[in-house]
This record gives sequence, structure tokens and C-alpha cells, in this order.
Amino acid sequence: MGSASNLWINPTFKLFNLEIHWYAICILVGVIIAVIMGVKEGKRLGIASDYVYTGVIITVPIALVGTRLWYVLFNLDEGWTFQKILGIDGSGLAGLAIQGGVISALITVYIYCRCKKISLYRILDIVAPGFLIGQICGRWGNFCNHELYGPIIQNTNAITWFPWLAQNMYINGAFRHPVFLYESALNLVGFIIILVARRKFKKLYSGDLIGFYLAWYGMVRIITESLRSKSGAQEVLMVGGIHVSILVSVLFIVAGIAFLITKRFVGVKKPYLEILDEVRNNKFDTVLFDLDGTILDSKQLIFSSFVHTFEIFRPDYNLTDEELESFFGPTLQQSFSRYSSDQAEIDEMIKTYREYNISHHDEIVKPISGAKSLIKSLHNKGYKVGVVSSKKTDLVIHGLEVIGVYNYMDIVIGCDDVKNPKPAPDGILLAIDELQSKNTLYVGDTPSDIEAGKAANVKTCGCLYVSDPDKIIDANPDYTISRLEDIYKICVE
Repeated sequence: MGSASNLWINPTFKLFNLEIHWYAICILVGVIIAVIMGVKEGKRLGIASDYVYTGVIITVPIALVGTRLWYVLFNLDEGWTFQKILGIDGSGLAGLAIQGGVISALITVYIYCRCKKISLYRILDIVAPGFLIGQICGRWGNFCNHELYGPIIQNTNAITWFPWLAQNMYINGAFRHPVFLYESALNLVGFIIILVARRKFKKLYSGDLIGFYLAWYGMVRIITESLRSKSGAQEVLMVGGIHVSILVSVLFIVAGIAFLITKRFVGVKKPYLEILDEVRNNKFDTVLFDLDGTILDSKQLIFSSFVHTFEIFRPDYNLTDEELESFFGPTLQQSFSRYSSDQAEIDEMIKTYREYNISHHDEIVKPISGAKSLIKSLHNKGYKVGVVSSKKTDLVIHGLEVIGVYNYMDIVIGCDDVKNPKPAPDGILLAIDELQSKNTLYVGDTPSDIEAGKAANVKTCGCLYVSDPDKIIDANPDYTISRLEDIYKICVE
């Protein structure tokens, strides 16, 4: 079979005088593969990669803590100290229980989806195969540690055909069943089933994959733990004479099957393939924004500018809150024409408004929460990004420069670039033509924005973080968002 020096795996190796555990490498490889595949499938399900990356950063450390605490919980007789739990007492982190990691990860994912207001089922459809990938790779870490083995192999002919495997499964004077390999291989089978089912099985519904995972992994773990319990190793978790892993595996199977059955009678059933088709057909390549109230918080500046102008030209007129709100969306010409029929006076009112607006602009305006990171992210992901506004182009550009997003814009259209401003579609159509866009989303915070988008025959998104969201809802946009970053839920990368 070759010499031990050639075939025996040391659980650790040195890198720049730093001791690295192969087990950690196997776990890391599993996480990386799971993330790469999760991001790709997430895009097909309409889940932005930012949500996947953020979720991984939050969930993986918590899951690792869960694996450790689960082991500690069922080995309380080992005299744990805080230093020993952390593995900084010299004993290392020997003792991790993957089922604790699965449970803690699922709890974290649930809370994360609730906080981010994203589809729990779709995220779980990404998580389920990710779990299997992690376990497929992670079990080879057990191989490197010469653990997770079964009873003595009575007929050694088969294992000796694979010298590398045999050498490292020669433990305590005998060849042992490579239980790690059985579990890794069975999980690989489960992973392949998921890959096929989510492209071919018409009765697969969103969320089903986590139910399948729980049932499949529970079954696999019962098989492998039954063998492991006959190994004579002392690392098997026990409570009251019962193998914890087998008990939890039974609960996983029951929970998985119950989940699959229950969700077919409770809640919304949406076929997985239907979701893929919807996302594919709604894939946007361009996102156009209105400016004021959508990505630029200029409400107070606009109010102040109108109040100042009316104090000069209509000193006895008191603007109501409803009137001030109505100035969002229309051009200055349209707004002031409601109060004067004299074009010369209207021109003076516009001039006064702009002078005040420009002189106080930089000290008052600020970006809508999340605007800069969203626009930068969309730009970096390859979307064409632009602004179509009812303001003059130079003022639009200045506003974008103030909040630091102008460099991420592919196009800026102001009222002076078109013959007919919003609610006419001219500005949006001009942007589409210039950018050669195939599928455009227009985002705005007023009914005139939605009307302009509909007239341009593009999908519209209404912002509900305005003072009167009912007006946006009444305009019947294709999508609505309560936070600007919710655009991620609509766009598919």
C-alpha cells in the first residue's frame, strides 16, 4: 500500500509558521462552493447577491458557534471552562456537532429574512443545497482528522484497493469503515437529486428543498451514526443512553416530511419552475430614477423655496401642506401657472425659486437612505443607471454630485432635454433610446412618475416612503417599495 509517509495524512500543515488544519480547509472550500452556487441560483430566483453575501457573513459564524455549543451541551461532564469552550486552553476545538450548526443556521436565516423582508422560502431553496455542499466537503475534514469511522472491516479486500483511503482508515490496529465517505457520498446523491428536481420536477414548490434536505439528511445521518456507534470511539454524543444524533435525525425526518405536507395545504404554493420563468422574463438591464424625493431628499429645500417665492410674489397667500406636497413631480412652469396667468411673472417666480434653491441647496439636501450604496451597487453589477427628472439638467447633475452618485450615472435627463416633461414619457423614452435598453424599470415617488413610466411602456416602481403613499398605490405601479434598497428584490442581476 505504500509507506505511511506517503499516504498518511497529518491533520495539520505549516504555512509561514502558522499551523493550518485540513478540517478548516475542507469547511472553507465547502462554504466557498456553496456561496458561489447560491449566488448563481439566487439570481435565477430573484435574490440579489448582496443578500446572499450578507446572509453568509452573518449565518456562517453563528452556525460554527452552534456546532460547538451543541457538542458542549451534550458533553457537560467534560468540565468545560470558557477557555476550553473557545479552544484557547491548548486543547483546540476538538468537538463540533454539525446538527447544532444546522439548527442555529436555520434560526438565523429565519430572523435574517424577517428583518430584510425577503422571501424565506426562496432563501431556504438556496440554503438547502448549500448545507449539503458544506457537509459533502466537511466530511473530508473528518477523514483528515482520522475520525468519523465505523466498526472494523471484516473483509479488507475492497478497502485495500484504495491504499490512500485504507492507510488513513487504519485506526487502533484495524481497518475501519470509512463512514465519513458514506455520508459524503450519500449527501452528494441528495445534492444531485436537488439539482435535477429544481429544473425538471414540475410539482416542486418554493421552499420544498429545505423539507427534502431535512428528511434526506436525517435518513443519511441515521445510517452513518448507526455505523459510527459501533466504532468504539468515545466522541459519539449521548444523553440518557440515547444517541443524540440519531434522535435529532429522526426529528429532522419528521419535521421535513411534516413541512412538505403542511405547506401544500397552508399558505401560497408557487412552483419553483414558475418562479424561474417569472424572474427570467422580468430581468431588467436598466434602472432609471426620478430625482427629488426618490434618491434625493430635497423635500425641505423645495418647501422652503416655494414658501420664499410666495412671500415675495404672493405675500398674503398661505400655502397649505397639501399644496406644498402637490409641487412634487410637476415642473416649475406647471406649478406656478396654477397661481398666475402672466408668463412674465411666472418667469420671475421661477427665477426667484431657482436662485433661492441653488443658494441653499448644498446645506439642506441629503441622499435618501441607502441611495448611494444602491446606485453604486447597481452600476458595479452592470446595470445601466440614470435619472429622468423634471428639474433642469444642470441642477440634477449638481444634486447627484452633492450626494456622490453622479459618477455612477450612465445618463441624466432634465426637463430642458425634452419637449414635454413628465407625466409625458419623453424623458424616459430618450434615456431608453440613448442607452439602447431592452428592459427598463422606472422608479419614482409621485403619480406623475408612474404615469410617465406607463406611457413609456416600461415597468414602474412607486416609492412608499413619501408623506402620502396612498397616491402612489392609486397610481397602480408594477412594484412598490418601502425602502430604496428594496429595489434589490425587484432587480435580477
